[in-house]
Amino acid sequence: MRDRREDKAFFSRVGISYFAMALLMTIVQLVISMVIGIVAPQLVYKPIINWIVSLIPLYLLGIPACAHLMQSLPAMQLYRSKMNAGHWFKILCICICVMYVGNIIGNVVCALISWSTGLDLSLGLDSLMSNGSPWFSFLFTVILAPVMEEFIFRKVMIDRTIVYGDRAAILLSGLMFGLFHGNFHQFFYAFGLGCILSYVYIRTGNLKYNIMLHMAVNFLGGFLSSVLLKSMDYMSWASGNPYVVVDLMFDHMGAIAGLIFLEVCMISMAIAGFIILIHSVKKMELRSGEREMPRNEMACAMFGNPGMILFVLMCVGLFVISML
Repeated sequence: MRDRREDKAFFSRVGISYFAMALLMTIVQLVISMVIGIVAPQLVYKPIINWIVSLIPLYLLGIPACAHLMQSLPAMQLYRSKMNAGHWFKILCICICVMYVGNIIGNVVCALISWSTGLDLSLGLDSLMSNGSPWFSFLFTVILAPVMEEFIFRKVMIDRTIVYGDRAAILLSGLMFGLFHGNFHQFFYAFGLGCILSYVYIRTGNLKYNIMLHMAVNFLGGFLSSVLLKSMDYMSWASGNPYVVVDLMFDHMGAIAGLIFLEVCMISMAIAGFIILIHSVKKMELRSGEREMPRNEMACAMFGNPGMILFVLMCVGLFVISML
């Protein structure tokens, strides 16, 4: 009979590694913010400073530290298989569908929390992407984020947790990816996308497909719409003056047409993705792992350990901070 303490120790190591990443990132962000606030307070609200303070500690310190700690766990070599362009596009449609559904759920949850508590749960990332330079937004959200996040939440994690079976690896990767986003706006769609991207990585063994999917989702779902909204000067539309609104519409017809075309394409892809997902569920192949356990035992081993408890508590703290 297998000693379950080994399994708990395994997942505790995973939890500790990702807890260390979140803690290190948060501490460095706070220190840098305090130093800038004291030395050069005029820079605090500059978008590029916000980008650097938010993400550079994660990319240069948090993720390397997490990857180093995870090296103590044995990694498996996944079987590699190719994905053609048509199959890749179908999965992209599924991702867009999950993103829409997750966004709706997240917005509903945030609205309910705001209504019941009076808290302002507006997402700061939206204003950062709208007000900052589009080049910095493109660099951080479309290039760097997909590469770094797919590396640490898919390759580093799944190469090690796949020994417990596809289901466990997919669920853990998706859930920790969603929790790490630290707010209700992004949790639900990040969890869904994390599960899909985990399945893609497991079936192909090639991270480039994940990175390209992640880049496409961030480009279509965040960057492009933000650029079009910014070019429309949409903040001026809140004046309430119908004459001003009409003038703005004529002055920004190109951006409006582009935004409408983008939304039509995205909705069409989401509908297609829903249909593809329904037809694909029965064809999904979820393989067992060498150390797979019954569901209740797996859940106990996966989350009933000090490392994972610390990670969850850290993420809960980030959720609370985002609300306050």
